[in-house]
Amino acid sequence: MATDTDVQFFSHLNGLTLSNNWGDMCNLLDACLVDGVQLTSVTAASIDAQGDIHLSLYAAHNCLLFQVIELSGFADAIVDGTTRTINGKYRIKGTPSTTQLILKGNVVRSVTDPATINLSTLGAAKLASLGYDKVFTAQYKRVYRAKNPSAQHPFIRIDETLSGEGGGNYSSTYAKAAMVGLIENMTHIDDYADTSKLQLPLDTTDFTKNWKITGTGTDVTRGWCKWYYASNYYNAKETDTPGAGNRGFTLVGNQDAFYLLNATNQSNQNIKKLNSCGLHRSALQSDVVPNWFLMATVNYNPAGASTVNYNAMAFSPLGYNAIAAKFITLKYDPAARLSNHTYANPIVPDYKTGYSGAFGASNIPALEVPFYDDNGWLMGTLPHVQYAGKSLNAYSTTTPILADQSMYVLDSLYVNANTDTGGVYFYLGELE
Repeated sequence: MATDTDVQFFSHLNGLTLSNNWGDMCNLLDACLVDGVQLTSVTAASIDAQGDIHLSLYAAHNCLLFQVIELSGFADAIVDGTTRTINGKYRIKGTPSTTQLILKGNVVRSVTDPATINLSTLGAAKLASLGYDKVFTAQYKRVYRAKNPSAQHPFIRIDETLSGEGGGNYSSTYAKAAMVGLIENMTHIDDYADTSKLQLPLDTTDFTKNWKITGTGTDVTRGWCKWYYASNYYNAKETDTPGAGNRGFTLVGNQDAFYLLNATNQSNQNIKKLNSCGLHRSALQSDVVPNWFLMATVNYNPAGASTVNYNAMAFSPLGYNAIAAKFITLKYDPAARLSNHTYANPIVPDYKTGYSGAFGASNIPALEVPFYDDNGWLMGTLPHVQYAGKSLNAYSTTTPILADQSMYVLDSLYVNANTDTGGVYFYLGELE
């Protein structure tokens, strides 16, 4: 069986930045979702006796174990008398040095082959993207969708603009956040007012509510569902000016769903919030009401108002308490599919994932997270992210780990008003 390469992850450790600049969220998502991250030129490549691929690079790669590398432009190689395609996706199995990588090759070798097969025609290597298209683009605005979408895959709209729908003006010195939402179908970048299309979030009395900016000064209200990436502190007002500097993050997922676990304050890198969107694993039929979910700060308050409970900038799904742990999903009502969204509730042992140590005797106690909505429907399970039943207090940044053959990456998560740090696991697949 081949090693799984479907789920990819990125980190600030790769040299990517999420800082206190408008447009940073769009730039980060462009790199991770669509483009990938190009590595420096490959100076040598070979296949070893185990069938793994060794790469030497001109300069530091900044890669982490178990990330997915995509090779292109390499000539086929003769292995065991058979022509083998080298181009494709591989998991990083080893990082012997800052300029060397070992990729899990799954290339069958023969005893008659030389111990090392050198590749003569060298191509390019990059950290593979998660597999999205950038459908529409404008300054501080993007629309993304899976490259090979099903009917259920939404259009993902990201908006970092400071004025527009609603006529208001938001100060460039206030907290930085991208307005985010899922839309059923789009023909242009601002196509969100059509009342025949599902959206998440959705207020059926105002299909533009999620994208409005109204008012000025401390009374300005900017959007509804937001991914904050620069704020002054976890319970700050939007009017509090964020500090300069890069924020730590882990972004992980595939073309069905992705998560951004990020700090918003540069001086409190352990206090991270979980943002996410995409398709969940549904326990219900999704042909009429698609299986969408969205983790974001739900905040329709003026910039000068404090944010509390699940509206807070750092309180996060899976953390703090039953209210903070909520996220949003479509209301399951096939007879009235254009309904206001509803809240979803994760089913977890407690709301201190990676902190309480509920199953600390286990090596990697990673639990899938089922959830139900406020209307009593058992909706399904969340993809990729898993509750951590072991204390992860020692981990404050993107950390890949291996449990038997199962690959995970973990990072810290804010779980308590006393700034206690927990964490979550993200399951990447099997290293065969």
